Amino acid sequence: MKKLLTLTATALFALTAASFAASDKDAITAAEKNAWQSIKDKKFDAFQKMLAADFRGVYASGINKADQEVKDVKSIDFKSFTLGEMDVVFLDKDCAMVTYQVTIEGTEGGKDISGKAYAASFWKKEGNDWRIAFHTDMKAE
Repeated sequence: MKKLLTLTATALFALTAASFAASDKDAITAAEKNAWQSIKDKKFDAFQKMLAADFRGVYASGINKADQEVKDVKSIDFKSFTLGEMDVVFLDKDCAMVTYQVTIEGTEGGKDISGKAYAASFWKKEGNDWRIAFHTDMKAE
């Protein structure tokens, strides 16, 4: 009986942990989509609130801190974007990495940026909120 109780408790704990992981994975996926949508909708204040204070972005043009990232996204005009399947990996309970492909139709600073790209973001939990700590993307060849 003791063995059965131990196995039941272990199974319940595993199911609960998996449930929390699934809900956090959904939260990260939704947050990443919301970041892209806020840029498309030109809701830059909402986008800025998604960034961690110590945010870094790495691009061919250089390395951005949060203030430069917000400034740069203001020059983006998305007609559309489609995010591919996202792969979310938790590095610990408060840090997640998401990788995916994105198809973009739009311009940045008047220059056409349409096409496929690969992207990665790191999200960290601050209190109850997930914030973007790192982002990078590159055009697919």
